[in-house]
Amino acid sequence: MQQFTFTPDTLANPIIDWLNHVVPRIPLVVLGVLIGILAVRMLVRLARVLLKFAKLPKGLRQIIVSIIETALWLLLTILVLGWLGFGSIIVFFSSSALAIGILLAAGGSTLLSDLVAGIFLARDSDFNVGDEVRAGDSGTQGVIESMDVRRVRLRDDKGLLHILPNSIVERKEWVVIHRRAELSELLKNSKPKPNRKNNQ
Repeated sequence: MQQFTFTPDTLANPIIDWLNHVVPRIPLVVLGVLIGILAVRMLVRLARVLLKFAKLPKGLRQIIVSIIETALWLLLTILVLGWLGFGSIIVFFSSSALAIGILLAAGGSTLLSDLVAGIFLARDSDFNVGDEVRAGDSGTQGVIESMDVRRVRLRDDKGLLHILPNSIVERKEWVVIHRRAELSELLKNSKPKPNRKNNQ
């Protein structure tokens, strides 16, 4: 039976070998990270522009862009780890994706229900960005400012921003107070008209 002894050389040699492998790559990795950050930002902007041409509700577009952005950042992180020589971590990430998915489905059921509810809310013709609604457990009333994968943001008449989980809004009843077109008409009619005096 072979006996393994720990010496400073047996502990230091793998670290030194890894540093000799990684240090020459650091300038290229930094350049790759900078290019990757620019690429992610440009692709997210491109997705926003392309989705504006699609006949999708604004809330659904925001959810799709959020999913694309998360996937791109995850891809960039995996690429950087690969460039730095952390191949075993990449294998761990890819091999445990199913386990993470199962854990999210079981333990993160609110995350999953918020995501599904967000998609249904974004597709609903009675729930659009710009509409004034009453929603949530406490009957929060405000104008829908934005929607994302997890939350709806309502601005009330006092200027306060209320952030509600999508699953709560979808599960409970919501009431449409005014649609976006009605609100713009109300705002236009509520502005005082300037007095014009004819000076002759």
